[in-house]
Amino acid sequence: MNDLPFAPRLLMKVPAVPLVLCGISLASVLSVNAIAADAQIPQAKYQPPNNVTMIELRGKSEASGLTGRFTVIVDLRSGRYIIERDYGIYSEAIGFDGRLGWKRDRSGASHFLDSDPARAITATEAWLFRRGWCEGENGATRVESRPDEKDGEVTEAVWNVTPKSGIPVLLRFEKANGLLRQSEISLWSSRLIRHYSDWREIDGVLIPFAEKDESPEDESLELIKIDAAKVNPQNVDGKIFERPPNIHDYAVNGDKISATVPYEDDGVGRIFVPVFIDGNGPYPFEIDTGGHLILTSATAEKLNLNPIGNASATGGGSGVMHQGTVRAKDIRIGDAVIRDQPVWVIPLPDSSNDRGPRAPRAGFLGLELFERFAVQLNRKAKTVTLTPLEKFNEKPQGVRLPICFTEDAPLTRGSFNGVSGDFELDSGNAGPAIIEGYWAHEHGLESLLARGLPWAGSGIGGDYGAKLSRGDITLGPIKFPHEVVSYAGLVQRGSESTKLQAGVVGESSLYRFDMVYDYAREHVWIDPKTDVPQRAFNRAGLRLKKEKPTAFTVVFVAPNSPAEAAGIKNGEQILSINEKPASRLSYSDAVVIFSQSEGTEIPLLAGPKADGPMRRVSLRLKEIVP
Repeated sequence: MNDLPFAPRLLMKVPAVPLVLCGISLASVLSVNAIAADAQIPQAKYQPPNNVTMIELRGKSEASGLTGRFTVIVDLRSGRYIIERDYGIYSEAIGFDGRLGWKRDRSGASHFLDSDPARAITATEAWLFRRGWCEGENGATRVESRPDEKDGEVTEAVWNVTPKSGIPVLLRFEKANGLLRQSEISLWSSRLIRHYSDWREIDGVLIPFAEKDESPEDESLELIKIDAAKVNPQNVDGKIFERPPNIHDYAVNGDKISATVPYEDDGVGRIFVPVFIDGNGPYPFEIDTGGHLILTSATAEKLNLNPIGNASATGGGSGVMHQGTVRAKDIRIGDAVIRDQPVWVIPLPDSSNDRGPRAPRAGFLGLELFERFAVQLNRKAKTVTLTPLEKFNEKPQGVRLPICFTEDAPLTRGSFNGVSGDFELDSGNAGPAIIEGYWAHEHGLESLLARGLPWAGSGIGGDYGAKLSRGDITLGPIKFPHEVVSYAGLVQRGSESTKLQAGVVGESSLYRFDMVYDYAREHVWIDPKTDVPQRAFNRAGLRLKKEKPTAFTVVFVAPNSPAEAAGIKNGEQILSINEKPASRLSYSDAVVIFSQSEGTEIPLLAGPKADGPMRRVSLRLKEIVP
């Protein structure tokens, strides 16, 4: 999500799991730096008895300013697991049914984690939870010994292990006693580092009763304390590992099958629908397949909802924003209603929510909406139709694209310049389509994209540099020839640091198609037969931010652009555009003006940030990304 006032992408944290582990004897480990496809896994020093098949752990979790109870149940034979947390204001769970991972999010709805990367992550997690390194020789597991490390006075033996069909996990054992001290895996945009301590033997099984989990790039931390452990607990039904059925906390009022509401299009890449919260409103909410149910801080304050907690949120850019949670009794979109929901509250800057003379953006409708309703976007009528998923039996027009999930946003197969990969469908991305840096590097596209036009994107993590160029994108059989794409390079933090997908295609590309999102069947339908005219990219080469109601601030001037030719400088104030005062314009309105035909003259009233003389300049629009 970039380029325009942003929508946050909330990244899922894989819940920490107190591992049910065996100790390790390091007397016969591989030589330092040895690599072997069929290397022997270090043997168990404290192998659990053969009759131990299941473990149940209960304890306390402290995370994001909240304290809650959790339950962990692990099947040591298959690696099936379920982890549940309950913080009072919301609860959540994640699990593995023996075939697929799944997630029950804070709203109570659930979905499978079934992309190829998600399957690989789950395979490694299941291997960890069933203490796979105790299994002895296993040719399907790749083992690499690393040089010993020191952590204070402790010497650690380090192993990099890739279980069958899994992702690599870095394991650090205390060399003196063979106990696991740390595991580290790389997830969607951050590492998850688990620190284990306070090991105790319960009925022949070693269990760490204390765990600290950190995601350094997301600046999140969780502390776990176990207060009860059961070996082979009675009355555990194997169905507990299955993905939970969705709860029916939603409806369409008046015995109707569907609810249809008008949407407001900002002309660039955002869709807003009227939403009532606990009977108050309507408020303009953005539809965001890459996000969640969110209120801005200003909206929460108007509703007298006081957030608790302090969770991390990341997205485009390298910064981290912190958010709390409230509960809303009733969220209504036309005749469609969702009841009793936890809602994120994020302190987005006013400049990101500004819509000029219109009411500012009040929030977002994301995963929680799509897990309950089939969502149909009609471009010609400018309407959104919501149908409960269990009642949606239509066969939409157009092309059916299968979708899957690594976390909470839908992915579909596509390609860029003929190279295939997974692309996220993110209606909250109003900037150009994104080509992810690590994927581009892996497939030899880095040098091509790095030669693009310098530009500036914006996301929940702040402003960041990018390069713009053009290329051919496909989503299934749908073609986007000569599409403007954004490339941020090999970054270390934020959503563009992911190594698990090829790119992001957002509303700025999808606006021309009727869309139907059907998460129950894991399909998205795209109808390419609409007559929506194609929009040009910003032909002024000028990025603005609405830092005060009466003026825009120049935040970026593209080289060799009309804005540079007119002498516009970063930090200057723009008081009017095309004879319209800035107070009557949003940044999206400005981009629409800047996207007119080449050769169009656009007058600006510009001046220094501090008091000083104003000047009139004229921009002659031209294509800046040929």
